[in-house]
Amino acid sequence: MEYRGYLDMCRRMGYDMKNSFVLYPKDLQKSYDKTARRYGQKIDTLTKRDFAAVYLQLSGRLDFEKDGLKIVYPDTPDDIVAEGNALHHCVGSYVERVAEEECIILFLRRCADECKPFYTIEVRGQEVVQIRGAGNCGMMPEVEAFVAAWKQRALCAPLPAAAA
Repeated sequence: MEYRGYLDMCRRMGYDMKNSFVLYPKDLQKSYDKTARRYGQKIDTLTKRDFAAVYLQLSGRLDFEKDGLKIVYPDTPDDIVAEGNALHHCVGSYVERVAEEECIILFLRRCADECKPFYTIEVRGQEVVQIRGAGNCGMMPEVEAFVAAWKQRALCAPLPAAAA
């Protein structure tokens, strides 16, 4: 969880960004969690439809598996929110960005446990913008090696407009 992610969710929720209670909460973690829950509830049918269309356009073009790791697509906006909650970072606030075709969010999983969050990847166009693990940690060597191979293979061809 990071302050910048909290502020971004507050902005997207339409909170008064001049209000000191919003800008400087007494307990950032509690305020973040509360805002994240409300933000998750805000995801409406239109957002879910737009979200699904973005991933449908990818048609598996970013699929990759190597050395016990693989790329997994989120099925629903709730998957992204759950990912952020599980790894304690701000990806849950990216659902609208995906629905608005600003970026693509992908999950990096261990093949032995595809359901367990490991790392989260943000892609814009042909570029990996960030990769974060639990508590916003950076990449460990095995993840760096996987991502380098994945970038060479999967990100060399142009992506649909949704990811560009």
